[in-house]
Formats: sequence, C-alpha cells, structure tokens
Amino acid sequence: MLTVWVAAPDQPRPCLLADLISRVAERHHLRASVSGPARADWMALNVHPSGVTAGPPEPLDVAVALAGEPAGSPAHRVAPGAAGPVDSSGVDPLALRLALMQRPYRADADLTPDDLKAAGEVLRHWRTLVNHWALSPSKPMCAQYTGDFLDALDDDLDTPAALRTLAALAADQVIPDGSKFETFAYADRFLGLDLAREVGR
Repeated sequence: MLTVWVAAPDQPRPCLLADLISRVAERHHLRASVSGPARADWMALNVHPSGVTAGPPEPLDVAVALAGEPAGSPAHRVAPGAAGPVDSSGVDPLALRLALMQRPYRADADLTPDDLKAAGEVLRHWRTLVNHWALSPSKPMCAQYTGDFLDALDDDLDTPAALRTLAALAADQVIPDGSKFETFAYADRFLGLDLAREVGR
C-alpha cells in the first residue's frame, strides 16, 4: 500500500498530482491510498481522493505539498509549482487537466483562457481520432511509443514528454489505426482524459 497525503486538496493541481502518482504506482503493483484534510470534489477532473484524515497518516510514503506547507514526515515530498486561478467556465473540465499536464508539475502554471481553449481543441481532436481508430481492426499496442510514454511517466512524472509521445503517435503514418487506438486507450488509464468518450456514439 502506498499512502499519499495531499496537503491542499482544495486546489486542483496538488490533487491532480496525487492522482497521477496513484495511477503510475498501480502500474508498478502498488495500491495507492490518497487522502487529505478535507475531501476535494474534483470528480469533473477525474480526480478521486480516497478519504479524509485529520492529519498526515503515519507512516506516510508521499506528501504532495507546496513549499513550506506542513505535511507530516513523508518518505518522499513532492512539491508542485504554483497554479493561479483560471476561469474554466464553459470549457470541458478535462481541458484543465490536460493543460496542467502539458506543463512540468514542478513549474508554475499560470493558465490563461487561451491555454484552456487550446487544450480543449487538442482534447476534441484526440477524441475524434480515437473514435475513428476504433472502427479499425484491433492491433497490438505499438511497443516503441508505449515504452516511451511509460518511461516519461516513470521519469519524475514527465507528463509533457508523455503527451508529446502520443502526439507523435497520432501523426505517425505507418502505425496501423488499430494499434493507435489500443495505445491511446491504454495511455488514458494514466492520463484520465476520457479519450474514448466518443466511441460508439
């Protein structure tokens, strides 16, 4: 069991980071328990903290906390960069998730409405492609792209590199559509972007 504590669950970025940690941990056969001092309602971002605790659990494996924030005695402390408030009204909530993942989690992320609009366009484009690829015969995932994607996540949660890998796969004219579909569907287990949302509609 990997215990993850979110010191500021009222902010989307720390919750997203804890969510990514738990998703990657499960690939390495570690069941993750994510908690914080208050349950955060970030379900629209596909973030689901496991529970509420009055303080950091002990022993604690990972604390997601801003610099200077008290977070118990974790084996590992992960500090996300600051992210200022942004008006996401009228935008797919998962566009905010994508926009945050397009930046290294340690870097500040002062998102603008244009950033959210651009992320929303990428999201719609990828969902359209995945819906199209789903019509093709299934093929095994592309080992090279899948390996590069997972390596990026294992390298300090380098989500920008992971997303660039998927963009390169989408543009690859050699890889069969069925392989692209399976690779994107697998990658979305970690990204949480509902990329197959339009399939079958």
